[in-house]
Amino acid sequence: MRLYFPLKSAIMRPMKLIDTHAHLQFKAYDADREEVVERNSKELEAIINVGAKIDSSEAGVKLAQEVPNFYAAVGVHPHHVDEWKTDWIDQLEKFAKNPKVVAIGEIGLDEHTYQGYPKPDLKKQEELLLLQIDLAQRLNLPILFHCRDAYDKLFKVIKSYNDVAGLVHCFMGSVEQAKKFLTLGLYISFSGNITYKSNGFIRDSAKIVPLDRLLIETDAPYLPPEPYRGTRNEPRYVELTAKTLSTVKSASFEEISKATNTNARRLLNLP
Repeated sequence: MRLYFPLKSAIMRPMKLIDTHAHLQFKAYDADREEVVERNSKELEAIINVGAKIDSSEAGVKLAQEVPNFYAAVGVHPHHVDEWKTDWIDQLEKFAKNPKVVAIGEIGLDEHTYQGYPKPDLKKQEELLLLQIDLAQRLNLPILFHCRDAYDKLFKVIKSYNDVAGLVHCFMGSVEQAKKFLTLGLYISFSGNITYKSNGFIRDSAKIVPLDRLLIETDAPYLPPEPYRGTRNEPRYVELTAKTLSTVKSASFEEISKATNTNARRLLNLP
């Protein structure tokens, strides 16, 4: 029986990977951020640190300015819709004009109820999402879409636009939902939760995503892959997601690495 999650390996990597979605500016790294940044910047080709509201967006841009192979995305997550202030869109636009900002995100719809957050209001979330999609299109930037338990609704919103460039991050939808997003020309990104034994449905979706639409991420500090589940995630663990994808897609690790790096450079206009 084949394991879906890879074990630690001493095999040399032929190329460094790109983590398209992390949050090294978050408070989970406050105690040792300098050390985390140093080891992860050495091991990866590039890391995109993604904002969830104004303060984390600004902090992500600052980190990108300090580290040569770090980049940023700026945006307000649907969880923070009740905190939205009218001047935030102007602040996001200011941040987004920084040359190290490569995307608007993470933005989207989330119908899941989280501890400590109010019951989701999809109408308000959609209003916030539309404002930020318009900003992305005005600035000609791709979008990092967040979604949970609302994939069909998100698809309808994106479909109403022409030529929206971006990715659906940390995909946890069905095969049919993945196919719908692919028809819009979007990329689909997978995180460490694809390595969990119970998440066969995520691996099923990954099987149908063409190599030229595939991306990888960690969503660090969240969703650490096996065998690190239960600990704080780091961008360097993206290798384990890539190895799982190589098993799922019957492709070599080198093929997955080359495809996801190429796709990240193309979508995010990375050097």
